[in-house]
Amino acid sequence: MSTPLDAERIAAMLGPLRLTRARAARHAGAHPRRAAGPGAEFWQYRMLTPGEAADKVDWRRSGRSDELYVREREREDPVRLWLWSDASASMDYASDAALPRKTDLADTLVAALGLAAHEAGETCCAPPDPRPLRGDALLAPHGNGEAPLIPSPGPADIVLAAGDFLAPGALDWIAAAAAAGAQGVVIAVADPAEIAFPFTGRVHFDAVEPGDRPFEAGRAEALAETYAAAWAAHRARLAAACDRPGWLLVEVVTGDDAAAHAARIAGWLREAA
Repeated sequence: MSTPLDAERIAAMLGPLRLTRARAARHAGAHPRRAAGPGAEFWQYRMLTPGEAADKVDWRRSGRSDELYVREREREDPVRLWLWSDASASMDYASDAALPRKTDLADTLVAALGLAAHEAGETCCAPPDPRPLRGDALLAPHGNGEAPLIPSPGPADIVLAAGDFLAPGALDWIAAAAAAGAQGVVIAVADPAEIAFPFTGRVHFDAVEPGDRPFEAGRAEALAETYAAAWAAHRARLAAACDRPGWLLVEVVTGDDAAAHAARIAGWLREAA
């Protein structure tokens, strides 16, 4: 079973994670919301207002006029990494005691990448709350519902979402987020038994999610072909939903090396796209 220590170990291996991809996309597309404040880029000159300190005066600009001017810089909204890890009942599954649950792998990957981004000074949030995460909150970035709900997504946003995305409509949020200019990483987590369907003979399948009903198969192997087609259709839906610029699909299996997956995702986030 994965623990917070696993996430911290992987984050340390990744090192500070700057979201270069989000910044590149933001500057290539729509300009961020503009306002005066701390920043690196010049925005505008304005006249000094009564009561302001004289050390704010830009004397070079003021020397060309009878007025005193202040040089204002532009405050840029920081890029945001939205961290979401599916907490639905279907994630609490492991087909073998030697394997982690799906939720353990999802939580570890999301927390590790969030910790690494936080170490680089990036803003991390858990949807739908835009307030920055700090401390232990970075180690348990569960979201509400079966999909991340990002308020007012835009080019400054990258969504990092991990889950099994098995529920109907679990991928519908991606189109709206992408259309608004957001980018994202979709981490699709599966157990080996969900892929291989190794069941034979009489098998009782428990109800997992609300609305499900238990099912008992007399000869489970007779369902293998139908199940394989359904699983292939699920993977096709994942691929189609993420087949758009600025989106990455990462399919992971419990028992995989979480650090290797985290390194791949971190490398993608660091790219200038």
